[in-house]
Amino acid sequence: MNQTTDRVAVITGGSLGIGEAISTQLLNLGWKVHILARRASSYSHANHEGCRTHDVDVRDLDAVNNCSAAVASSCRRVDALVLCAGVGYPTPLPSASRAQYDELFDTNVAGAIFSTKAFTPLLRDGRAVVTFVSSIAGRRGFADWSLYCASKHALEGFAASMRDEFRPRRIRVTSVQPGSVDTPSYDHLRPEEKTEFMDPKSIAELTVAAIQLPPQACVETLFVNNAVGDL
Repeated sequence: MNQTTDRVAVITGGSLGIGEAISTQLLNLGWKVHILARRASSYSHANHEGCRTHDVDVRDLDAVNNCSAAVASSCRRVDALVLCAGVGYPTPLPSASRAQYDELFDTNVAGAIFSTKAFTPLLRDGRAVVTFVSSIAGRRGFADWSLYCASKHALEGFAASMRDEFRPRRIRVTSVQPGSVDTPSYDHLRPEEKTEFMDPKSIAELTVAAIQLPPQACVETLFVNNAVGDL
């Protein structure tokens, strides 16, 4: 059921996968949502009256800063910053390349850092939530996924530091660490190989619930594994 709210969310990577599911659920709750992505305008609900899309590459600090200024011109404060932009694929170390390293770290780590830096001045003191959509790969390593796991471990370190840095402003930080989810990152797999994967909507529901907790409560780490264990 739609609800009326004056809350504003900024979601990077909000046009695909988990980010898309979070964007849709917040819009359905009456939030105003700003989506940042390279193809944000392709978001399925881009024409929703509460939605604004910004075609931007989060790896480009200047572009993200310009986007923050555009958001600031339309709203005074941001209540939720959700950092979903990311890429992932296997990189066996013998064949790992510098280009793969750059793509994974520039997107998964630098993109999150740049976006957090750009939107920090807009975060509402005493109420805002910053959510990093990380991965089980930020908790443990997996063979052949070393570069991806390293990038997610770096993201967890940044999130933990920002949690302490934001405490004086009573801004909460949540790290969401899902196991395998049926997102475009796994489009190369056959359907029968993903039967035990989680639906992005499930992760979105938990993430949105954590975002909407009263300001006195914070889910600092949200680990959601597959029912059959690590995949």
